Amino acid sequence: MWNKNFAFLVSGRIFTNIGDSLYAVASMWLIYDLTQNSFYTGLSGFLTMAPLILQFFIGPLIKQERYKSILIYTQMIQAILLLVIPLAHFLGVLSVWLVLIINPIASIIQQFVYPTHAAILPTIVEEKYLTKANSIMNATYQLLDVILLGISGTIIALIGTVFVYMLGSVTFFIAMLLFFYIKIPKTDLEEKDFERDFSLKDKWENYKADLKKGYQFIKGSLIPKFLLAAILANFIIGAVSAILPEYAVYRGGSDIYGWYLAAMSFGLLMGSTISSFFSQFPLGKVTIIGFFCSGLSWFLAGITNIHSLSVILFGGSYVAIGITNVLFLSSLQKIVPSDLLGRVFSFIVGAISIAAPLGSLTGGTMAPFIGSWIIFIFGSIAMVFVSIYWLVIPTLRNLPITDALEYRHLFSD
Repeated sequence: MWNKNFAFLVSGRIFTNIGDSLYAVASMWLIYDLTQNSFYTGLSGFLTMAPLILQFFIGPLIKQERYKSILIYTQMIQAILLLVIPLAHFLGVLSVWLVLIINPIASIIQQFVYPTHAAILPTIVEEKYLTKANSIMNATYQLLDVILLGISGTIIALIGTVFVYMLGSVTFFIAMLLFFYIKIPKTDLEEKDFERDFSLKDKWENYKADLKKGYQFIKGSLIPKFLLAAILANFIIGAVSAILPEYAVYRGGSDIYGWYLAAMSFGLLMGSTISSFFSQFPLGKVTIIGFFCSGLSWFLAGITNIHSLSVILFGGSYVAIGITNVLFLSSLQKIVPSDLLGRVFSFIVGAISIAAPLGSLTGGTMAPFIGSWIIFIFGSIAMVFVSIYWLVIPTLRNLPITDALEYRHLFSD
């Protein structure tokens, strides 16, 4: 399985992840450092997260003959974009508006990278090793995300935000070189096969049709109530991400900021990892108890004066979100008819994807008026609200274990 092509892909992904993590922390911290105003960090979060919605339309643009070019040019463009920031700093023209322009452009470019990684993998790895290869790729991403987010705050404290941009640019250039050495095996696909691929316009029309059909199916079902937890959680994550730099200043600075981000990622990763254990318990009870514990842990993280304990409790509050994310997905895959699954998920993913950027914009807008600590505490209240909501809705409260869920549960009164 571990051939040269796969080694270059994994190595390139590692350096891409390093660049992403350094840039993610540095950009929000730099904007707050330039403005001392959470409104701008919220606006940046909105502009940076909104391109995630473009994932729906990336597919038609990622064709086999373009795999290598996409990987190389995306890394090169991102490396150049990140260099603009230190260059502007040295020339004395660095402003928050320049950063706000660079951030969404870099985010849009990044939307092409990971789908291309997923698409390229079957062409360079034998089918019998594909599951293991995917596991390595995903584990690499998640583990590095936790580690790098944790240490990035320390790196900022040691060398400064602007130099972190330079370091991130170097990692993207290294990733570009590693991707350059990947050799994509030739296939027997004819030009006519590519001509049959959907155009972007076709993809958009199909997406709109699927979205409409998905909405028609779920509007009378339990799914809108079912999804409240996921939508609210993403909204709160966006809002808290927007005010976290300001809140970290209150707590101690860029070191604390990085550790809060790492704790968030670790909590989600831990929850996803142990979700299979909780699948043997009734989904309603897991959600009620899980989100209540999440809200309590989050609240304690906000009121304790011990910074390290606050970070740990904050990370713990995300475990329930990680658990329920997996259980909700598995439940819907089980009970929604297979011929409607794509349409239903188009609507669901669309609703969830827009929640985080809207949360970021809302949190950043409110912070100058009510303070970052209030918004941080509001996150804990939102988690408890989800718990109470599931408790008072009988159809949600009585949902059985995932394996026992049936189609009839979708339309239970």
